Amino acid sequence: MSAERVPLLRLRWIAGGVAVLFFLVIVAGVTVRVLGAGMGCPDWPTCYGQLIPPLHVSQLPPDYRERYAVAGRLAEPFDPLKTWAEYLNRLLSVVAGLGVLFMVAYTWLFLRGDRRLLLYVSLVPVLLLVQALLGWRVVASYLAEHLVTVHMLFSVLLTGLVLLVWARTFGLRERPLQGEWRWYGWLGVGSWLLLLVQVLLGAGLRAIISQKGVEQGLDTVLFYVHRSFSWFVLGGWAYFHWRLYREPVRQPLARRWAIWTTLALLLQIGTGAGMAYLSFSPVLQVVHLVSALFALNAGFICLYFLRNTVYGRSDRFVPEFSA
Repeated sequence: MSAERVPLLRLRWIAGGVAVLFFLVIVAGVTVRVLGAGMGCPDWPTCYGQLIPPLHVSQLPPDYRERYAVAGRLAEPFDPLKTWAEYLNRLLSVVAGLGVLFMVAYTWLFLRGDRRLLLYVSLVPVLLLVQALLGWRVVASYLAEHLVTVHMLFSVLLTGLVLLVWARTFGLRERPLQGEWRWYGWLGVGSWLLLLVQVLLGAGLRAIISQKGVEQGLDTVLFYVHRSFSWFVLGGWAYFHWRLYREPVRQPLARRWAIWTTLALLLQIGTGAGMAYLSFSPVLQVVHLVSALFALNAGFICLYFLRNTVYGRSDRFVPEFSA
């Protein structure tokens, strides 16, 4: 292994660790949303004015509901499960933030020669700051649905950007999509965009269910559109995945992430059917939303590796690559 490759390999491990932390934040955030624990800590950045939240209501002042009222509404009755779910979500976010600072510092110290990599890395703390401000606005607005959705999508954007940093540590060069593969590439992009629409439809459906209940929510036009969209997403991505597998030029990284995306989409549809026809349980809700958000990230990285191929055996049959 050449000495100049060592910093890139180390950054790959650092970025991979940060991406895992961000995904854990997504899992925690989805759990908070499903439990209805978004106001488990009615203030921000502290929780009931404390760095470590209480375990029992007796540790709070008698007028805590009035004291921590938000947007003219009394704070919710203290629930230790909801409070600690929200607190752990915030704690994971802090740990992920520290990981970001370490990643940025390492890149600027050892990899200043790659300007695009520096750009990607430097954007991460900026978006993280925006995400933190969004978290504050979510609490201050008493869980306004549109802000909750934007906050969730920003988490996906952050994870995708860190995965882009991770992918940049491989020896890549651009692979022009020519002939029929230009159409297949657009098929992959279109399927990914449909998945994004699917997630937004699901967020809207979740808002209706939280306001009107499960039965009324599952009897809306939005539910049937959301359900039907999933088959378009899976069908388009499955065909793209099959064509990627059949291509004579082996692309192991693109194939690997295509597999993860397909599995996540299948899990999303399976849990969606389970919620609609069997049980609208919190566990199924968490798995359903997390699998959709993971599929967004995995599909994005798959398309990135399709367009940018690893040096070596995976691209040796494509001499028309640009230098």
